[in-house]
Amino acid sequence: MSGTRLRLITSHVFQRYGIANLLVSLLLLAGVPDGVDAQDTTTDTKTEQSRVQSEGAGKEEDVVPSEKEQRELGAGEDPLQLDKAKREVERQEEKKDLGKKPQRTTGFDIYGSIRIRYRDQADETGFQDGGSRMGGDVDWQYREGSYLFGRYEIGFNVLTGVQDLNPGKDSSEEFEESVFTRLRYVGLDSPAVTAVVGKNWSTYYKVADFTDRFQGTGGSASGAYNAQTDGGPTGPGRADQTIQSKFRIDFLPQRTFKPFDLNFQVQKGNPIPFGNDAEYGTAFGVSAIMTTHNDITVGLAYNQANIDLDKNPSLRDIGISGDARAAIVGARAFGERWYAGLVVARLENHDTTDDGIYFDGWGSEFYGQYHLFDRLWLIGGYNVLEPDSDEIQARNYRVRYGVLGLRYTFDDFRRMIFANVQIDDGVTADGTPASNVYTIGVRWDLSKRGWHIGQ
Repeated sequence: MSGTRLRLITSHVFQRYGIANLLVSLLLLAGVPDGVDAQDTTTDTKTEQSRVQSEGAGKEEDVVPSEKEQRELGAGEDPLQLDKAKREVERQEEKKDLGKKPQRTTGFDIYGSIRIRYRDQADETGFQDGGSRMGGDVDWQYREGSYLFGRYEIGFNVLTGVQDLNPGKDSSEEFEESVFTRLRYVGLDSPAVTAVVGKNWSTYYKVADFTDRFQGTGGSASGAYNAQTDGGPTGPGRADQTIQSKFRIDFLPQRTFKPFDLNFQVQKGNPIPFGNDAEYGTAFGVSAIMTTHNDITVGLAYNQANIDLDKNPSLRDIGISGDARAAIVGARAFGERWYAGLVVARLENHDTTDDGIYFDGWGSEFYGQYHLFDRLWLIGGYNVLEPDSDEIQARNYRVRYGVLGLRYTFDDFRRMIFANVQIDDGVTADGTPASNVYTIGVRWDLSKRGWHIGQ
């Protein structure tokens, strides 16, 4: 996609969905004083709150994440964001100890999260797996302010995984589907740049993450989990075989803005879902994230995977007419008692109907939460994804649902029980209306365990 075309898409996004109005509203909300602390937290997930003076800036800068910032870091899917926040604190601590030899560390941790739900809907009722995972990460500070790191994380299905081990059942293939790789990467993190190689959350997801906060639903309209995958082949979700870089740029006024994040990603040769062994050519992604000291974030991302239709003309039969493109713009803001995020996406040859036909269309997601009292939170939002009116092959397909729910939390959103109702007005490609979905579930993150040594 040319720069002119991307600007046109961005302009359409703003005109169609009124993002400017949303940003004004978020700015006003951010100016309202926050209320009582959201809730008590356990000592193994909170760090001491502190402030340090910025060099030459004449202001206080948030170095250690506040309780609300830690809450949202823990609620997100990408564990690398929490790790990077921790390393930034360590860098600032080293700066305070000027003239002293830094205490470099090496560490290894293992972690896990159990997620199970009971779901009631028209064609499927009962207990289900809800995205359980476990993994390990290693971190080596090889010089002052710079780290080498790696992570391997698997997803596993608690319920079907146990069933697949039943004796006398030919279940090797089913068991492999119950235990799968979610993340696998190595990287380098320095004060100015971060580089990662492997399977990791994408540059595109840094914006899609603004609304991917529901439990047991959501993430259907941003384009992150496209073509009935985890976003790995095309690259907007957990990107496969990717090379990524992140640059922190300090050109914005420091009294208002945190360092500007510019992210890049490259992939090559991944299979096209439903493409009969056809492969993408080079795929790339870019995103830009701007955050204020009042916890207002605005982001823009673009992802493209090249497709050679001359080499694979049969792809036209499944609705592909060109390269897979996805552009997304989003904003979010949060306080002690609330969070609000909105994203709008333009998708071309990127997502599919339920029967595997690609289409061009618009997607939008909203997620909000409000702390009612004690440990109880109210959750709400929507997902809408609709093909363009001239997408004949998509037939009747559309995604359109609202979500309303409650969460009772024990340790922010890391340990909680939740209940959601998904009020669904979606339609499958053949015209079958979607049914409402009622869900009760639990997310229970296990405390990290490992060892750390100083050098």
